[in-house]
Amino acid sequence: MYQKYHIDEQFNFQINRFIEPFYQDEEVQAEVYAASRRINDVESWISVWIDLGKKAVLAHHYALSSAYYQLADFFIGEDHPMKEETYQLFKSNYYKSIDDSGIEFDQIHYENGKIPVAIIRQDGAKKTLVFHGGFDSYLEELIRLVLTHCVGVLKDYNFVLFEGPGQGMSLKSGLPMTYQWELPVKAILDYYNIEKADLIGMSLGGYLSMRAAAFEPRIEKVIAFDVYYSMMDSLTMKLPAKAAATVHKINNPVIAALVNRKILATTKTNVDMAFKIRKGNEVMKTDKPSNLIKSISKFTMSGIEDKITQEVLLLAGDHDMYVPTKTIDLVANSLINAKSVTTYLFDQSSGGERHCQVGNKQIAFDKISDFLS
Repeated sequence: MYQKYHIDEQFNFQINRFIEPFYQDEEVQAEVYAASRRINDVESWISVWIDLGKKAVLAHHYALSSAYYQLADFFIGEDHPMKEETYQLFKSNYYKSIDDSGIEFDQIHYENGKIPVAIIRQDGAKKTLVFHGGFDSYLEELIRLVLTHCVGVLKDYNFVLFEGPGQGMSLKSGLPMTYQWELPVKAILDYYNIEKADLIGMSLGGYLSMRAAAFEPRIEKVIAFDVYYSMMDSLTMKLPAKAAATVHKINNPVIAALVNRKILATTKTNVDMAFKIRKGNEVMKTDKPSNLIKSISKFTMSGIEDKITQEVLLLAGDHDMYVPTKTIDLVANSLINAKSVTTYLFDQSSGGERHCQVGNKQIAFDKISDFLS
């Protein structure tokens, strides 16, 4: 179940996200709680997790060292001199922790960059599940989830996992994120000659997968893990009503200048806002908050709801820090041409109340398995 490691909501969520596989390890839990008390800003966050990563490597606990290095990496910007080192330490230790002999790694040339792909096949499987992340995910996170929750359970499926534009190595190859997610999905389906597939998108991928389904007829079932209607929600849901209304007038140059000043001032003391703006500028290839807002305003289901004709699964938690609870009903009611719509809103008693059911991932994958079966 979701833990209270740190008083800061953003710090606490990310710790839960990457330490979730070690909830039952009392020694790790004690170590993480003690480490969290030493974190009071991004600089201490980075140093604490790097030190623990080194300690776990010495103990040959590579899954844990990978998690610690990924935590350190999370708040390090792409232009930071330590970024490449922490990223490679996270990846190398992760692959030391698993048997990757059954995973096929590939790259697809796409526009002026590359899309990394990992394929996991199962004997006798005839169906294909395409799986991608969202705002800040790496391919390794998807691999871990599939190996833990899907292989052997969804026996009819082969899995095609990828980092699209704005994600992981795809971003590092020069590809900014696009709201037209049907384009990278089309590239995947075309490259591997996949005539029909099911699609799952995690986090912001909940919007991206729905967008792809609206324009890609080869998708038969689509899963929003979790539901997302508009990326703007993540920026405005915690703002006062007046401030949120101002953000929506960003095309006015005077308001844009005001928003830039206000947001940049807020990022100096607010970890959550600082992360969203820094990471947003990285993935969108924008240079300031006003231009970032203009870019993310395109990431919305508004106007495409009637184009989604597939069987749809919408998952949500009622304590999501990025998506308003009402979104699941908003999206479900808007899908007027969907073949079917199944929804699950998880509450605290289930342990799945957080974004992407961090704290109890199994409950989400139980519903996903039911839906795909």
